[in-house]
Amino acid sequence: MNSEAKAEYASLYLHFPFCESKCHYCDFYSIGREKTAASDASTFEKALIKEIELRGKSGVFATTLETIFLGGGTPSMTPPDSMARIFAELFKYTALKPDDGTEWTMEANPSSIELDQFKQYRALGINRVSMGVQSLKNDHLSILGRVHDESHALRALDTVFNAGFTNVSTDLLCGVPGQSLDDLRSHMEKLTSFPITHLSIYLLTLPPHHKMYKDLPNDEEQLKHLLLIDEFMREKGFRHYEISNFARNNLRARHNLVYWQGGSYLAFGPSAHSYSSSERKRFKNYSSLHKYARTLSEESKLPIEWEESLTTDQLELEKWMLAIRLDEGFPKHWLATDAQKKKAEMLIKEGLLTQAALNDHSINTASERIRATPKGFALSDAIIKTLA
Repeated sequence: MNSEAKAEYASLYLHFPFCESKCHYCDFYSIGREKTAASDASTFEKALIKEIELRGKSGVFATTLETIFLGGGTPSMTPPDSMARIFAELFKYTALKPDDGTEWTMEANPSSIELDQFKQYRALGINRVSMGVQSLKNDHLSILGRVHDESHALRALDTVFNAGFTNVSTDLLCGVPGQSLDDLRSHMEKLTSFPITHLSIYLLTLPPHHKMYKDLPNDEEQLKHLLLIDEFMREKGFRHYEISNFARNNLRARHNLVYWQGGSYLAFGPSAHSYSSSERKRFKNYSSLHKYARTLSEESKLPIEWEESLTTDQLELEKWMLAIRLDEGFPKHWLATDAQKKKAEMLIKEGLLTQAALNDHSINTASERIRATPKGFALSDAIIKTLA
């Protein structure tokens, strides 16, 4: 179809929609166990294999893959034998790089982690796990609607390492109603006592109509949370390389960097979004398991709900959005007008931007580049509105 370029895609996202319980704050398309029919897993597997087949026969995959990301939902609810059938189809058309050269991530929740199962995932070629902890305080886990508790999360993390995974990321939420700075510090202390390579910490955001919206901390408290996280994680030897992400030993999330650096990625499964950088085009699958599956199985068509070509103005805005969210920042020559230069000087004086080089010799961040400070990361929307 028009939204594809031949052999363009070296990064793949696969969306597994099933989860044990739908979290009330989650915006991703997912189906809780209570709303899942007995046949849904089989329906999904067959449809996903069909989608991979249609894409594969059109020749869009790169010869070898740079990254694969299994998201959801909860991919770790899918049995290893089902995963094996899905990837047997994929590897008819492309291949992994040798010696774990392909970053292959699977999201998991503590309640769906078992030792033997994860050993089988590792044997398939999955080499990175991203575990959704969200909190290590049981009261907060209850507020968030999570089905695990603190002890379960820590045991599950131990199990992941025992299964042979060494590249492990965990997720936390900050800005949770009733969450203190001491709570956050305790969570990070416990998680970094494990040999995790990566930590993602997201600010809880809710729409105004949500029942918990009125209980969210104010902007000042949220900023305190974000600055504490930055300080603590840097002291632990992690690089704050993206607004919400910290990496040890430069083991950044390579798949997510494809998004943040404007690269192409092809996504499979219900609700999945793809992007072609060569055609500057986005396209999205149906956000319904049954419409997604019916389109593939009965019509033998790709389940595209919509596609859009990005305008010059959209691309310019996204250029700034993506650059500000990464610690590498942007080159000074992007400040093309006197007005932009004056605004940037103002933001530097306010402590939101800096010309100071990163303490990282792997990338060039000399004075020719400008980047966000920790406070600038927290207030990135204001920077983008000022400069873009």
